[in-house]
Amino acid sequence: MPRNSRTAASAFFLSLLLLHLHLTTCSGQLSPSDAQTLFRVRRILEYPPALQSWNRHTNLCYLPPSPTLQVSCLGNRVATLSITGPSDQTPLSSNFSIDSLFTTLTRLPSIQSLSLVSLGIWGPLPPKIDRFPSLFSLNLSSNYISGEIPTVISRLQKLQNLILAKNSLNGSVPDLEAVAGLVEVDLSHNRLGPGFPSLPNTVVSVALTNNSIRSIIPSVLSSFDQLQRLDVSYNRLIGPVPPFLFSLKSIEVLVLSNNRLGGSLVKNLSCNDELGYIDLSSNKLFGELPSCVGSNSTDRVVLDSGNCLSSGDQRYQNPIQECQEAALAAVLPKEAKKSGSKSRLGFVLGIAGGIVGGVVVLGVVLCFVFRRVRKIDNEFALKRSVGAKTSMRVTPKIPADARHMSQATRLGSTGLTPYQAFTLEEIEDVTNNFDPLNLIATGSKGQLHKGWLPDGSAVVVRRLNLKQRESYHRLAKYMEVISKLKHRHLVSVLGHCFIDSKVVPNTVDAIYIVFEYISNGTLRDHLTEWRQKEMMKWPQRVAAVIGIARGIQFLHTVAVPGIYKNRLKTENILLDETLTAKISNYNLPLPWIVDSKDGSERHFEDDRCGNAENGDKLDIYHLGLILLEVITGKPVASHDELEILKVQMQESLTDGPVNLRMVTDIAIRGTFAYDSLRTAVEIALNCVSENVNKRPSIEDVLWNLQYSVQVQEGWAISENLSALSVH
Repeated sequence: MPRNSRTAASAFFLSLLLLHLHLTTCSGQLSPSDAQTLFRVRRILEYPPALQSWNRHTNLCYLPPSPTLQVSCLGNRVATLSITGPSDQTPLSSNFSIDSLFTTLTRLPSIQSLSLVSLGIWGPLPPKIDRFPSLFSLNLSSNYISGEIPTVISRLQKLQNLILAKNSLNGSVPDLEAVAGLVEVDLSHNRLGPGFPSLPNTVVSVALTNNSIRSIIPSVLSSFDQLQRLDVSYNRLIGPVPPFLFSLKSIEVLVLSNNRLGGSLVKNLSCNDELGYIDLSSNKLFGELPSCVGSNSTDRVVLDSGNCLSSGDQRYQNPIQECQEAALAAVLPKEAKKSGSKSRLGFVLGIAGGIVGGVVVLGVVLCFVFRRVRKIDNEFALKRSVGAKTSMRVTPKIPADARHMSQATRLGSTGLTPYQAFTLEEIEDVTNNFDPLNLIATGSKGQLHKGWLPDGSAVVVRRLNLKQRESYHRLAKYMEVISKLKHRHLVSVLGHCFIDSKVVPNTVDAIYIVFEYISNGTLRDHLTEWRQKEMMKWPQRVAAVIGIARGIQFLHTVAVPGIYKNRLKTENILLDETLTAKISNYNLPLPWIVDSKDGSERHFEDDRCGNAENGDKLDIYHLGLILLEVITGKPVASHDELEILKVQMQESLTDGPVNLRMVTDIAIRGTFAYDSLRTAVEIALNCVSENVNKRPSIEDVLWNLQYSVQVQEGWAISENLSALSVH
């Protein structure tokens, strides 16, 4: 077996073991206690689709394996449990308890492999995670698990595969060095940091992409002779790139992109012959690349754009000054001047390079600071918090119109970070005192700074100047609406801070808006750029459009009047790490603000209000354009182009499957059920109807898209079963 095939060997060994477990299942039924436990797991997980067909006559040890469910037994005990839900799974209800789930799972004493993927599991991992003495594989990816990874996980001495990717985990990673048999570690797409994890030198694959790691690359990695794949992209790593990474004994894939790594690589750098993929892009490197890295070949792919390198195509490199300044600023984090969680923000040395696509405009939220407490309109308590010199805290009331919001709409706004009013001191901590290295953009709509909350989550802070002495009543009105604009499918406003020029000398009345930071690019990027396009097959695309529709439904019902005319375009739809769609440039109600470019005043409320019905139908029209772009892979550039496309689509529906497939994006052909695609095309054509009255409601759009998903899932299961029968 070749030296570089350790991962393949591990996977092969795992497959043989699972096959052995399946073949050695006893001829009788599963033990009553294990069977009872599995049925209880089904109930706690709120009956995921893969488990809905179970009944008391089902022999769970002999279930045919599928992409969504696998149960293998050793004797009459469960040894493997693997359940996978839909890619767009929302969080489970408020009745769910992650503690109850793991308490129940501990009643499976023989379990060796546990995989619960995309099931809507939320809450912090309980310490009882260590009560699986035989566990060698744990996969809890693509859920909503939060909090820190329990330190007791290091007690799982037999663990070989640890996969906790695509959750909301934060804090430091426990010391895993004692887990000597660990082969695969995937903690990507979380908020873990700031330190680099301690791992055993037995690991073969390490994925830490898209976290909050703020450190140098540790020298201890030089002893990782079995490491084949290392991905630490989209973090805040600083310092030089260690030369030993390129010559590790087994290294094949090295991804260091979108960090703040600086300096130049040593000229006599040597590379392992097996190193076939290197990504150094979007860092602060300068000088020339060494010969073993400097050119792409049939055996090695090297990506180096977004640096200040003197070699290669200069069109894709930045000015040298940008990287030299960063190299001086980002040697090592300065000592924290403050204690507690705020001191961690002192380590912020720049914007993580993972900004894919521009951060788009969100609206404005307000608070006022008074020298004394005032009551406004008998409905809002505008209170100055103890020790807060420049902020106002408001307890928003529940709107009287909330009762007409649908249950699905309300659920979409649950489980999100609570809205808060920030003090100026807190805003300064979040942005590291408005460090220029954290400045994202400056324009007519104010400055944008990236920052980090005390829990490690990334945010964007926008500053806008405010017309002096806006009426208190109007400010409170804006506060009430804007503080509720939090939804899973919106780039949500997290909080605000108002600067009162009468309290803070030498300032103007201004507002800081804090909103969540989305790092995974726009929907347009994922439809056009080849590396991202590979992730967006038909199921992922229709799931994204459903998310957009749910966001629109929320905007239309969150207030009276609703928020309409939301400028929906694929470049204004951001995708997070789980490919969840979030509307970014929606039409927030804004007070009078001063354009920072020319000092003129602008007001946006009149555009938001107006005819609610027409605003609703305008959003439906733009949603139809997005759906057409998702189907064809191409934006509609003009009205004439739209009319031609509508004729082509209508004719393809009449002519049959072959012609309909010909008008779709080539990247999704073979990944969709015909009836699923046909349903989507039909609803898209209705959405872009010239007759406003013929455009469907947002509820009708959602119903049809969800039906399209059901058809697609049925087709996918049928295809998988057919493939299994062939083999």
